[in-house]
Amino acid sequence: SAVLQVQGQAGFRFQNWAHTYGCSPELYFQPSSVQELREILELARQRDRRVKVVGGGHSPSDIACSDGFLVNMGRMNRVLQVDKEKQQVTVEGGILLSDLNVELDRHGLALANLGAVAEVTAAGVIGTGTHNTGIGHGILPTQVVALTLLCASGDILECSESANPEVFQAARLHLGCLGIVLSVTFQCVEQFQLREVAFPSTLPEVLEHLEQHLTRSRYFRFLWFPHSDNVRIIYQDPTTQAGIPAGKQLFGTPSDWIWDYAVGFHLLEFLLWI
Repeated sequence: SAVLQVQGQAGFRFQNWAHTYGCSPELYFQPSSVQELREILELARQRDRRVKVVGGGHSPSDIACSDGFLVNMGRMNRVLQVDKEKQQVTVEGGILLSDLNVELDRHGLALANLGAVAEVTAAGVIGTGTHNTGIGHGILPTQVVALTLLCASGDILECSESANPEVFQAARLHLGCLGIVLSVTFQCVEQFQLREVAFPSTLPEVLEHLEQHLTRSRYFRFLWFPHSDNVRIIYQDPTTQAGIPAGKQLFGTPSDWIWDYAVGFHLLEFLLWI
């Protein structure tokens, strides 16, 4: 057989974003090509090891943890194709949504909806079933129209509604079980601006009038402060108003800063600590 060139890192410690889960894989890889991925899979076959793939590490679970081989796809992060007519974009699985959003902006496109965090990978965000806001939107995997999988055999499987449709439906929310996601094609929408309105309320009020809140705003969410009845309601809706240039409004209003940072951030840190 061919001599393997890929090098894995021993002694690497992986932790998720909240440091609630971690693991020490036997070898940690950061491949930059399909050929390197195939070599990793071949090495895993030779040593009878399991392979796990990790994205941004933002899942509040141990789904990415492994004592075998751990593969980080961060170096396979290119935009492969932008189809303005179909409003679709094809990207490598390791691209961060924060980088994809910038690229889409250049083409007058946007993802219809996002999760709370943008420092997540395309393959990871669909694989964990990342949700978003608004009753009219599905989870992020519903925006996927095609993807390619690298199977354990080294074969590449093209998946869509018309090609391998059963695998496609499963692979859109793969949980890391079906192979390595090489590329993802997202259905996008025309670029848009959102206007945000936020105000305080109480948990009983939100729950009692939840249906009204859901229909009142296209992107509705509320933040509950545990061990209290305090919530912050947030409405976001499309607007034709010009957005605020980046850097012009660092913290928003003083009340925004108090809620988002002084209260929200430190309360979360405290609750994680206890």
